[in-house]
Amino acid sequence: MSSQNAAPRLQSFLAAVRSPRLKQLIAYWFDRRSEAAVTKRSAIDPLDFPALLPRIFLYDYDPVARRFVLRLAGEEIRNLLPNSTPGTPIEQIMPAAELDNVLARYGRVCEEPAIMHAAGRVFLKLGGSGVGERVVLPLAGEDGKVRQMIGATIYDIDRALPDAGILDHGEVAVSFLPLT
Repeated sequence: MSSQNAAPRLQSFLAAVRSPRLKQLIAYWFDRRSEAAVTKRSAIDPLDFPALLPRIFLYDYDPVARRFVLRLAGEEIRNLLPNSTPGTPIEQIMPAAELDNVLARYGRVCEEPAIMHAAGRVFLKLGGSGVGERVVLPLAGEDGKVRQMIGATIYDIDRALPDAGILDHGEVAVSFLPLT
């Protein structure tokens, strides 16, 4: 992100993030990136944000195959997406109807690179609906190339919403903060 527009763009992006825990994750990521465009995976320790651990997910990214494989999923993520076990490709985790949207968004996070924020109605694997807010951040290897991404989702599934059922990500507002 160019320094000229960095601060206003970051402030505008952060203003849309409602969850204090997600804002803390973004601040943590920025605190550890040094002068690099993208924070290195070695600088991140999920144990540094224990309140988010149940909501954290970490994917390995293969840029040649454009493939995501799950490395880590917190308890709440695993409860909502039961196939979320380490080593599982994203195609076996995400609902088929959502896969193209998810791949496009996560691909942008890793390839541009950018930070993603999404908020709104979310799909629940077991049927029903809820409200969610998510951030996804790219992670670089020691060579500076993006090879992973980390994210967290805050779900509010206690609030009953009309016409509960399988939802699509079209009901979710998505924004990106480019990092270069």
